[in-house]
Amino acid sequence: MTEDPRWRPLIAEDEIPEGGFTFSYRAGPTTETGILLRTAAGVRAWRNVCRHLSVPLDHGDPGRFLTTDRAHLVCAQHGALYQPEDGVCVAGPCRGAGLRPLPIEVRRGVVCLDTTSLPIPLAALGPAP
Repeated sequence: MTEDPRWRPLIAEDEIPEGGFTFSYRAGPTTETGILLRTAAGVRAWRNVCRHLSVPLDHGDPGRFLTTDRAHLVCAQHGALYQPEDGVCVAGPCRGAGLRPLPIEVRRGVVCLDTTSLPIPLAALGPAP
C-alpha cells in the first residue's frame, strides 16, 4: 500500500501523553508548532499560538501548555485560558477568541496532519478580533 502524501503521521493516538504533544510543521515559508491533545470530545490539534500576543502558549516553558488540573490550555505569557475541546478563550485578554485549529484525522490509529489544508501563517492573519 502506498502512503498518501497528503497525510503526515504525527503520533499513535494511544501514545499521546496526558499532558499533550507538540509537533512542528511547515506553513508556507515558516515552521510553526502545533499542540495535540486527547479530550473528552476526541483528539484535537491547535496552533501553538496565543490569540492575544501571538506567542507560543508554552513560551518560556516548552511543552507545558496545560493548567495543573489539565482543565485548560494556558498561555505562559499572560495566563489566558482556553478550553481544550473547542479552543475558545474563557479567561484573559482574548476572551471569546479561539485558538486556530489544525486539520488532523485519526487514520488506522495514527493521528495525521493534513498537509494540503494547513492554514496560512498567523502573521498574515493580523491581530485577534
